[in-house]
Amino acid sequence: MAARRTRRERNAEATRRDILAAGREIFSRQAYSKATITQICYRAGVTRGVLQHQFRSKLGLFVAVFDSLQHDASVQITEAIDRHQDPWERARAATAAFLDACTQPAYQTVVLKEGPAAMGWDRWRERDAHCYADLVRALVDTLAPAGQQEHLFASLTAAMRGTLTELSFQIAQSSDQALARYHALLVVRCLLNSLRAIPPDGDTPEPIRVGIGQLRAGASGYLDRVAAGETIDVLRRGRVVASLQSAR
Repeated sequence: MAARRTRRERNAEATRRDILAAGREIFSRQAYSKATITQICYRAGVTRGVLQHQFRSKLGLFVAVFDSLQHDASVQITEAIDRHQDPWERARAATAAFLDACTQPAYQTVVLKEGPAAMGWDRWRERDAHCYADLVRALVDTLAPAGQQEHLFASLTAAMRGTLTELSFQIAQSSDQALARYHALLVVRCLLNSLRAIPPDGDTPEPIRVGIGQLRAGASGYLDRVAAGETIDVLRRGRVVASLQSAR
């Protein structure tokens, strides 16, 4: 009895893989709205009932294909990270591997082009975060100075995830994807390098020092910098006569 049950489970798993492979092939070649269950069943060699038993619906199968492509990309990223020891090289390797995934036709079609329309934006974000959020958080945690406040750390993580997401869509929509990937990599590296400039929490950056004449000439710009959180010491005859900083 146990042997029959194991064999049945193996057969069910093989059938599931066949349907998933058929779905991946068809969803990678045409729009989700145009793909039919009949097409997929014919390609997989199964009945509609078998497909529905395994995945419940066309959308259920699409989400499974979406997840499998995301999983493949995350494996490639992890492998790229593991080739390096230096944290900065690991981060660069991870982002390069992600951008490489964004140039792959199946990933582009299913994840970037059809995914938001088929699944809805909120569900797409949820599935994408399930795959990449922990990875991005770990990278930022490794690179950002120690002791950051939680809200700043969360903002850095959100900025990185948002940048990578928008760049992935830009690559998918570009007529020159190799060039788009190259430019995207430059942008990401600038963002990574900017983490070096963030002072550890509790460290106060040196105030900017300007003369009264300079302040008058560029008042608007200096006030914007104060609003952004910088401190400006106003000098007169070499002495600090006022210190400007945000009230926040």
